[in-house]
Amino acid sequence: MTEPADAARDKHRSETVSPARRALRRRARLRDVQSYAVIGLFVLAAGSALYVASELFLPIFLALFLGVILYPAVRTIGAIGLPDWCGALVVVLTLVGFAGLSLFQLSDPAMYWLDALPEIVRKLESEFWGLRQSIEEASQATEKLKDMAENGSGGGKENATVVVEGPSFLRQLANYTWLTMAQIVMTLGLLYMLLAQGRRAARSFVRRIDNRSDFVAFMSAVQEKFSTYVRALTAINLCVGALTALAMLLLGLPNPVMWGLLAFFLNFLPFVGPLAMLVVLTLAGLASFDTWLAIASVPAAFALINAVECYAVTPVVMGRTMTLNPILIFVSMLFWTWCWGMPGAFLAAPIAVFAKLVYDFVLGRSRERSGVQSDS
Repeated sequence: MTEPADAARDKHRSETVSPARRALRRRARLRDVQSYAVIGLFVLAAGSALYVASELFLPIFLALFLGVILYPAVRTIGAIGLPDWCGALVVVLTLVGFAGLSLFQLSDPAMYWLDALPEIVRKLESEFWGLRQSIEEASQATEKLKDMAENGSGGGKENATVVVEGPSFLRQLANYTWLTMAQIVMTLGLLYMLLAQGRRAARSFVRRIDNRSDFVAFMSAVQEKFSTYVRALTAINLCVGALTALAMLLLGLPNPVMWGLLAFFLNFLPFVGPLAMLVVLTLAGLASFDTWLAIASVPAAFALINAVECYAVTPVVMGRTMTLNPILIFVSMLFWTWCWGMPGAFLAAPIAVFAKLVYDFVLGRSRERSGVQSDS
């Protein structure tokens, strides 16, 4: 007899309190919608600003990325007794010298393959001559149908066409080259200032923050994990490049060092980099070998190396804390490639990892605070 009475009493209470609760829920939902709308507008505005002012933001992000990687070297040089400005100068000059030496050493192999490019095209034409002939016949038939339609609907009148010529290819290439050089100089200059004055600027910034301990713990944890991720990724890509160079040497493909360096750099691009490397190695195999077995062995060797790296090495080295959802990486790559082109594609995965580390740290701190409050 008591259970129906309790149920009736609870129903009566819910009916009497429901209008107030419904109003509170409506206000909470409205606040949530407003907050989501503000976040969406902020994301759209930030993405538009990054796209429009890419010449400004790209050197800043590149300098910050390189600064996180190279700052341990400056700290190691500082332990010897040299000041930070001297260690930063040594690190930047070493980086520039290594890049210049690599470009100089790769100039001859690159020219060799550029000269062999017409031969590759001719070989592809000879291998796929039947497919090319059918495509040409289909295109000729399409052109004939188009001409018949234009003659039938034109009524014998000639339509004047105005063609507006844009800047020439050489002018566009020159403008792009000057812009690239300016961005490289800006990146190196900002990188040197970050490495030389980064510690002093961080200390002066921390002094102005009220909750210094939480901010220092936040920056230290994120920087340590992000540096660990970048160093581990670089080491894995170095192994991929070395194994690729060794495999190409054993298979007899010319210029194995160049293929190893290309595999090292392209492996920083998720999904697209290994696929592009497979295509390039297939074309190189077509140009270098005559039998299909030898041609297929070149991309097959790299596919085996990449499969071992993706499914065995990277999950073990990175661990669960550094592993990201492939969909998140793909969306990040699409966004940053749209914003900044190829440099943005290189920075897509590190930026996504950095954002995940920040999110995990903030979420962990909020859970700790909520646990402390519940215990108290």
